Amino acid sequence: MKPAFAAWGAALLTLVPALSAIPADMPMRFGLTTNSATSQPAMEQVVSFPGESTFYVHSPTSCWAQLDRLEFDLVWPTDAPTNAQVLIHLKDWDHWWYQNLLPAKPVPGKTNHYTVPLAPPVPAWRARGHHGTWNLRALMAPAEVGIRVFADAAYSGTVAVAGAKGVAAVPAGPPSILRVRTETERPACFEKFEITFELPDRYLFPFDPSVVAVDVVFDTPDGSRMQVPAFYGQDYFRSTDLSGARLVPQGSPWWKCRFAPRLPGPHIYRINVRDSWGTNTWGPGRFTALPPRQPGFVRISRVDPRCFEFDSGKFFFPLGHNIRSPYDTRMEEQFPWTRRWPADTSVYALYFEAMHESGETLTEVWSAPWSMGLEWTPRWRGYHGMDQYNMLHAWELDTVVNEAEANNIYLNLVIHNHGKFGTAHDHEWEFNPLNAQLGGYLAAPEDYFTDSRAKDSFLRLMRYMIARWGYSTRIFAWQLWSELDLTGSDKGGVKNYQRPEVVEWHRWAGREIKAMDPWDHLVSTHVCGDFTHQNNAIISLPEIDLAAVDAYHFSPDPLHIVALLKQTAQNNNAFGKPVIVTEFGGSPYAQDVKHLEDTLHAGLWTSACVPIGGAPLFWWWQLIDEENFYPKFKALAAFLDGIDRRDPALKPVEPVLFPDPPASRLAVECLGHSTMAIGWIHLAQEFPRVETAGLMPITNLQVRISSLATGTFTMAFWDTIKGEAIRSGQVSATNGIIVVPVPAFRRDIAFKLGRKALPGTGK
Repeated sequence: MKPAFAAWGAALLTLVPALSAIPADMPMRFGLTTNSATSQPAMEQVVSFPGESTFYVHSPTSCWAQLDRLEFDLVWPTDAPTNAQVLIHLKDWDHWWYQNLLPAKPVPGKTNHYTVPLAPPVPAWRARGHHGTWNLRALMAPAEVGIRVFADAAYSGTVAVAGAKGVAAVPAGPPSILRVRTETERPACFEKFEITFELPDRYLFPFDPSVVAVDVVFDTPDGSRMQVPAFYGQDYFRSTDLSGARLVPQGSPWWKCRFAPRLPGPHIYRINVRDSWGTNTWGPGRFTALPPRQPGFVRISRVDPRCFEFDSGKFFFPLGHNIRSPYDTRMEEQFPWTRRWPADTSVYALYFEAMHESGETLTEVWSAPWSMGLEWTPRWRGYHGMDQYNMLHAWELDTVVNEAEANNIYLNLVIHNHGKFGTAHDHEWEFNPLNAQLGGYLAAPEDYFTDSRAKDSFLRLMRYMIARWGYSTRIFAWQLWSELDLTGSDKGGVKNYQRPEVVEWHRWAGREIKAMDPWDHLVSTHVCGDFTHQNNAIISLPEIDLAAVDAYHFSPDPLHIVALLKQTAQNNNAFGKPVIVTEFGGSPYAQDVKHLEDTLHAGLWTSACVPIGGAPLFWWWQLIDEENFYPKFKALAAFLDGIDRRDPALKPVEPVLFPDPPASRLAVECLGHSTMAIGWIHLAQEFPRVETAGLMPITNLQVRISSLATGTFTMAFWDTIKGEAIRSGQVSATNGIIVVPVPAFRRDIAFKLGRKALPGTGK
């Protein structure tokens, strides 16, 4: 168990702004209006039946969720219809409609008193236009509440509503834990074991552990104990029609715990709940974990910290491309030759399937305000400020993680994008609910890194993300920031990310996440541009497991990516941790498609031959799909199959090509040591023109590799387009040197040399 996590939750008791409690003996008086009137304690309205008339109920929006019932009086004239009915409707803060048809019909000539239950569950409240059920969050800040009277009989006259008031609910007793159910009793190790249950629907801030702390304690087969936070959520389904797709609530909110067992064998678990009214425990529950079918979570290699491996010890060299969000408006700006319709997160299923078929294993997704973010301004759909998470986006991220698991794709999950806390590039600070000008408590975006309230809010956010998605082995890393160097307002001419306070924030955040995360996912942060933007003080922190950086350039030469990747590796290898390029592809503003295709090809094959943690992630994901660049990834995946790069002795080496070609004609990139070499030979200046310049194939070329152990090796030359071996066979090293003729090629060719048999070569 990680006790720091539980201690932090207990310490937050007064940090979330509390709604003012409504005393039960002092009912909240409501104002009333018609469509054209101002708010009054009582309201008359001329009605004409058959038809309907509505009185709108007005109050401070913060009070509704604390109410047990709504009461009001309806003055019904003596000659009014006897078969009229009264219906209460409510639009919640997401504008979903609920209604309650009251059973008692108004009696003519009387003041009819009505009591309408509000505190859930109330089966009489029915959803219309969706499939959600009545719950407390429908009352959090309703957009509209109305009292509607209607009748079929002919009538015209004046009716009145008066005395509208809300009576506070008085929750009592320890929290009940009901309807506990599981998906499976025999999950395999490293796969999801999910527990669903219900708690009292009485929490205004169900995401805050100081309001309600829900944890599940697992006793594992080796006698150790793991504490895993549970989380609150809501199901949705995607409805599609001619107007597009929308997410529709489905069923009641729930509580879940997601757990990934690490060891096979019997497990025992208990659900613990603590709130202001007491504590409760459910259990024990039991399940048996089966032996693993997956290699486990991604770790830093214990053999070579420049590399990744799994819990099982299997080597992992990630290969993939960036899919920050379903849609990128810059595609319209840079490549306007086709009409692209904005996509939603359902497109990830198509992307991930194509990636899987091409051997890709890693992508990056952002939890941003406009895509799968959890907190933002209430002005944007689905958001309700800080500490009230966007349940639509949480459900969408569930579906993305599920698709990643189905297609063996690992997710570099970005927590914060730079625009949220920046005033210059892609600025969104003017919408941030923490902005003091919008009622928040931060005077400037850089204050986020030092304000204690902001830090506590970040911990609540990470607790939820770990609880909901931390179980998944497909979470490659929690990336704290995308483009950290673009945050802040740069007051005083000092870049925000270079400030000691931001370095210390990363130390603190990494430490807290590692204390909270039962599965110890990797933690990283990221800067834009290229490796020269990195802050070495942050990379050096032991709490930061890997470096994430861009590799953009403005050079017209697509082979500039070769030097950039080599420099990125050289700069970062000194820190003794992996480096991943999470964005590249020409300049940040793109270049022509031919340039980007050549850059992609060169970037992928260079990554095989330099000491970085994985292949760089190409940014222009829609271009990959539209131009079908997927075979480029498939070719490299086939080449790398079976290659294990974990060896600190594996360094950049310089094979010799001869007969000596012109110095500017050919280049070779190579990674090797005494028993292994991985190389890529390519045209140096003519690389982007080979298809149009009518260049003759390169023939009669030989490669000499030195500093090898004496003995026999298997060597294969590889077609970088088809992704298959051109020629392979046994070669012998004499005095540590081999000299091998290179098959004819036009633009580039790859080779690999090793003691063992090479997959895909038949040797």
